[in-house]
Amino acid sequence: MNTASQNIAHHLGVLRERMLHPTDYEKAIHYFLEEFAGDVKFITESDPDEAPHLLAVIQHAVSQAAGQTIKLDAARVLHLAEHRFYHGNAIASDRVVLFFYFQQNDCGIMALVPGIKGGTDVVRFSIPSGLTDPRKN
Repeated sequence: MNTASQNIAHHLGVLRERMLHPTDYEKAIHYFLEEFAGDVKFITESDPDEAPHLLAVIQHAVSQAAGQTIKLDAARVLHLAEHRFYHGNAIASDRVVLFFYFQQNDCGIMALVPGIKGGTDVVRFSIPSGLTDPRKN
């Protein structure tokens, strides 16, 4: 557990595969928590990134899950540029938001803990084609 940094390419591959599963993509968040979230080396090898386009999509997903506009607070986005992989967390009202996103696949997972109806809400998302990173304009 928490060994992603020992073979990052392998673990990202497993995470990607679980995330892209047509129906059982919730297993991806469990794998992320088991292998990545507590791996200090994985965290320290990731670079801080503002990623405003990504945070906008995550805020939208959280708001849709809640049925009302929710602002993200204390957002932390980290980027493994070599693997085109983002991950991070934020606070949304009284809930924790965990997320990760693969640029190559334009696909990510967001978990809202606790969920709107208890438990954990898990949402798969992509960045709309018209929404680009404003830093690249």
